[in-house]
Amino acid sequence: MSETLHILPSTNDFEALAQIRILARHSPTKHTCVCLQDPTANHAQLQQWMGANVRIQTPTSRSLWMQASQLYRIGKTLRVSHPSNLCWNPGRFSNSALPLLTQLKSWNSIITTPSKRELTYPCFAGNYALKNSRHLYVSSEYLKVEHFPNSEVLSPLVEDAFAEQHCIDLKKEYGLPESATVVVGVGRFDSFSRFKETIWIMGILEHLHQDIHLVLFGTGEQAEILKSYRDQMVLRPRIHFLEPWCEPTSVIHQADCLLVTADHSGQDWGSQQAVHLNIPVVASRSDGNLECITHKENGFIGGPAGGGLAKYIHQLITESNLFPVRDSAQNQSHKQCWDTWNRLLTSPA
Repeated sequence: MSETLHILPSTNDFEALAQIRILARHSPTKHTCVCLQDPTANHAQLQQWMGANVRIQTPTSRSLWMQASQLYRIGKTLRVSHPSNLCWNPGRFSNSALPLLTQLKSWNSIITTPSKRELTYPCFAGNYALKNSRHLYVSSEYLKVEHFPNSEVLSPLVEDAFAEQHCIDLKKEYGLPESATVVVGVGRFDSFSRFKETIWIMGILEHLHQDIHLVLFGTGEQAEILKSYRDQMVLRPRIHFLEPWCEPTSVIHQADCLLVTADHSGQDWGSQQAVHLNIPVVASRSDGNLECITHKENGFIGGPAGGGLAKYIHQLITESNLFPVRDSAQNQSHKQCWDTWNRLLTSPA
């Protein structure tokens, strides 16, 4: 099978990287990921996490001009050997991507969970990538209908719980009692994910439940801001940060609840993965969440205020029969999703 080139906005684009990792794990295709920026110096950890089937390349300079020069040189080595090219979330591309993109003959683009700013004001390189894409794939019907009518809906790629010898045990890692309730938030640490609101929600719940803890699982430039915000509150022993360089499906599988406060469009990978694993999702009222989650069947839609989300987490803890136990065997839609992704990989851009 031919090799695949993935172009991503940065090494912090966890949602896209998680899906590429799943692809690489379950297919013989070789993958090269070019991350346009590495603002939090994740390159070494990311390479180890992605595995031997994936090669990570990223510019080393923080200067956009030097990044452009380095990406041009990377493009010179890649443009012949990768007939299948995928641009992930081009609305987040910096203009330093142009020297790389102009060397490629064609590509497909995948849009996962764009912010409203990305949809309205993509930069020049983002517009260039979108307008010259051979095919465009989006994660939700809303994005197709409202923003990209010529696109195809491609649901986020998920997998079964992965039994790995070195999976992290959250309760042992943080010294929590077995009776503790673990709420998990997954994603990029940026303003649109609104992780600050998850900490505020824990401030409500800690008055009602003695052993409730929040694990924020991800990476991003706002990590230090979020840690500083946590450290200024009495909630510090209840808020834990976990870098994503472990097995994400195992982390989600250990959660009593996945909390999604993000303010973006499209279907969230973490939400889809939790639904696949039969973990309840408490999510804000956004178009992607409304497509992924059926209220009181595979999760709960609350908000827009944080108190509305806290209410459902409280009910999940106090009412044992609130969340229905579904058959763990996954339905035909999961196979159809895999078939679509395999078709995407095998057809050249």
